[in-house]
Amino acid sequence: MTRIEPAQLAALIANIGVIGGILLLAYELRQNNELMEAEARLNRTNMAIESWRFTAENGDLTELRELEKRGEALSSADTRRVDAAVMAIFVVIEWTFKELPRESSELNQVREVQRHNFANSPEYGRVWEARKKSFDPAFVQWMEDNVVDQ
Repeated sequence: MTRIEPAQLAALIANIGVIGGILLLAYELRQNNELMEAEARLNRTNMAIESWRFTAENGDLTELRELEKRGEALSSADTRRVDAAVMAIFVVIEWTFKELPRESSELNQVREVQRHNFANSPEYGRVWEARKKSFDPAFVQWMEDNVVDQ
């Protein structure tokens, strides 16, 4: 029988310790990834909540959007307020586009909601055409292919 030298035993124990450390690190990384994904979902949910809350808390802006929807003329200042609100939505959509995988169900949901917005609220198309050059070209292409021209 071969005798294990103390140096070999120490190296074996050290290697087992390294492997154990790698396994623990992999486990912790997986937990961190799950936590980051949950935080990202929470952030997207909070953005949606804030969008609805903004509409609820700014009744005068909602009135302006309804006036535009009926084809009534708005003052320059009122048009600028409506444009700013729609641009804020587009900025959130661009952030979502950059953060989510293209095939994600969440991005598909964003696409469907924005198709509805473009079909039912004239300010979306007007603001998009006037301001789309301020966005990332890849996002503009995605919007044109999946939302605007649908």
